[in-house]
Amino acid sequence: MNKLLGKIGVRGKLAENFGAIVILALSGSVIFGLPFFRFDYYDAYITTYHLTNTQMGVFGTVIGAFGIVSYLFGGVVADGMSVRKIIVISLFGTGIGGLLHLLPLGFGGLLCIYALWGVSTTFAFWPACVKAVRVMSDKDSQGKAYGFFEGTQNIGGAVVALIAVAFFNWGAGRMENEVLAMKYVILFYAFVNIAMGVFAFFAVKDEKMILNADRVSFKGLAKVLKNPAVWIICLVSFCNHVFCLSIYYYIPYVTDILGASVAFGAMLGVFRKFGSISGNIVGGYLADKFGTARLMLLAFIVMFAGQGMMLMMPAKHSSVVVVAVLFVTILIFFHMNYAMAWTMMSEGAVPVEYSGTAAGLICTAGAIPETFVSILAGNMIDHHPGVTGFRYFFYFLTAVIGAGFVLILIWRKYLKHAKIDKSKFDDKAMEDLKQYV
Repeated sequence: MNKLLGKIGVRGKLAENFGAIVILALSGSVIFGLPFFRFDYYDAYITTYHLTNTQMGVFGTVIGAFGIVSYLFGGVVADGMSVRKIIVISLFGTGIGGLLHLLPLGFGGLLCIYALWGVSTTFAFWPACVKAVRVMSDKDSQGKAYGFFEGTQNIGGAVVALIAVAFFNWGAGRMENEVLAMKYVILFYAFVNIAMGVFAFFAVKDEKMILNADRVSFKGLAKVLKNPAVWIICLVSFCNHVFCLSIYYYIPYVTDILGASVAFGAMLGVFRKFGSISGNIVGGYLADKFGTARLMLLAFIVMFAGQGMMLMMPAKHSSVVVVAVLFVTILIFFHMNYAMAWTMMSEGAVPVEYSGTAAGLICTAGAIPETFVSILAGNMIDHHPGVTGFRYFFYFLTAVIGAGFVLILIWRKYLKHAKIDKSKFDDKAMEDLKQYV
């Protein structure tokens, strides 16, 4: 195994901890299945639970609202609690939420389930993973580490999503019952989360060594807030997560507007995960070679151009293939961007001992879009039926991509000119930032 890793340039701490990073990634690949699977089966989910597009958006708002608070404090917890405990508790909680989802629930009951997922899938889980990956890799291999982490996460997510599609097709086709088919999908995701929690309990070792922390403390929060690099990364994360949440609306656009089948839409959701793998892993190697900022600029340019081309395509069934190709292309470069955003912490000299706290703040910024993106999209689609509502939303998305491009330009200028003491945070660094924004 070490020889194989050496041949692909994986050495040092990254090679030593490669197995642990894979386990963390696989945990991340299943935990987000339940809160967001509704987008892959958008039409069937609405029909099954008698919902409007706006109500579908409210679920995202609930996840985002709980996520903001969870990430803010969860990042601090991630600096002082074991990775194994965080992963196991998060996976079990998410799986239990899936089992509760099988009950005959109305809109209010579903809101409670999504609130539970808003805590179980956020809080300390993601900050702990981000910090662990950083600690378990060398500084010059951060791009590869996060690339493999995101890539493996997408491989696992794609495989799980593909099996879920098979369950849905079996239930909907053989028994001609989409409601029952939807429950099969939910049960499958719940089982996978609980099973992965059991596996993680026995597989993840030396959690204290990984985090290098002895207790939970809020002392680092004030120091992190003074670091201008964290603020820029937060804004980039905000833009990234707006796009990440918006991805799901391409599928109902393809099915509702362009006339593709529900099964094609679900398969497009699966292919989205497979297509992102090359962006994650290849992006990691390119970032280590050419620099994170340069790669992210390229990614935003391609995303902006691809989105513009998609808006120019006629809303006809004949556009399905071209839109699908554009969709995958945009996603490849988005996932280059998404994975590399975490390497900005090293570029911006964020101390390792506060990585969890910083990641929590960054995740908080990333959670903010969840409070409004889904409900904004749902309102646009409900109040502007047909292609118009989708087009309005895609125009908004294009503007966000442009804002991300500008932020990376600011980041490059900041790194070039700002004077930062890499061993600590100081107020002068924040003043430096104000000169270049």
